[in-house]
Amino acid sequence: MLQDHEERILRNSGLGAAACWHFAAQFGEHAKGSPPLLPHFYVAMAILHHRASVEKLYRMQFDSGIAKAVAEQPDIVAGLQQRLEARAGNTLAALQVATSSGLLQREGGPGFPSFRALGGSLPPAIRHAEGGTSQIYAAARRLGAFFATEPLAALSRQLMIEF
Repeated sequence: MLQDHEERILRNSGLGAAACWHFAAQFGEHAKGSPPLLPHFYVAMAILHHRASVEKLYRMQFDSGIAKAVAEQPDIVAGLQQRLEARAGNTLAALQVATSSGLLQREGGPGFPSFRALGGSLPPAIRHAEGGTSQIYAAARRLGAFFATEPLAALSRQLMIEF
């Protein structure tokens, strides 16, 4: 993984949009078609902005769960609240790129908006990006699977974050 991981994903809303698509696609698959809510994306992107977390997550099995990830890599929660708050604008920018480019569809309803992944795969031009992006995509898929099986309140407790 490249040393400038955080900078690369922060400055590249397209990379963030693709990571959001991977996250939403796996979430929907494991949540029986339900799309992730906006707070899920805030938490996922805050974790994906942290190189040590990505390095741990991309190697994990899909059925491991977020509790196992945190137990094995406590750095995931270290500073997560601060990263969540500091990266909120980057998360919204990535979601905006993803929805405007047709990767995600915003859905309304009561409470927070949700975002559904469109299509069965990313467009070929962005499917196989360079560098450590495959690890970011793999970590995003695992987070989607993990988050789909946990209520948002339980995730907040396990990750020690507040909204």
